[in-house]
Amino acid sequence: MFPDQESIKPVVPRFLRFLCFLSIFGSIYMILTGISGLSDPETVTKAMSKNMEQWQDYFQVSMKNDPVAEKKFEDILSDLSLANTTGNMRDNSFFILISNVLTLIGAWLMLRLRKRGFHFYFLGNLIGVIAPLLVFGSDNFLGISYATFTVVTGGLFSLLYALKIKYMH
Repeated sequence: MFPDQESIKPVVPRFLRFLCFLSIFGSIYMILTGISGLSDPETVTKAMSKNMEQWQDYFQVSMKNDPVAEKKFEDILSDLSLANTTGNMRDNSFFILISNVLTLIGAWLMLRLRKRGFHFYFLGNLIGVIAPLLVFGSDNFLGISYATFTVVTGGLFSLLYALKIKYMH
């Protein structure tokens, strides 16, 4: 009366399941963002320009007394303006799409306790770090900030997944 060994499904630890669902939802959101940026990169460029104008208005008042900080901020905005092209936004959206398809596949496989999913997930994050540096330049604030965001979030999740890899086969 014992069930077959093969018919018993392994239990996914709660924390691993939680991480996978967070990654799945985040990846789907970013895939939609990538598709949106690919289909209309001009809108992304306009939105970035509008944000830069708001930042300039907001920080200009607070930096009037500090010319060094004002100069650095102007340099950053100049960097952003140079990188904020339709072509760059389209290329970055393409890499966002590829990166997050890989992280989605990876999270789905890890939810099924497949160790191979960790490799997909890690590759997606690696692309997410390298791509903005290639698209915007490694000396550009936009490239560095996108890459840093991916290093922090992707690195944290990769570390947490690595701690749970013992449950995967």
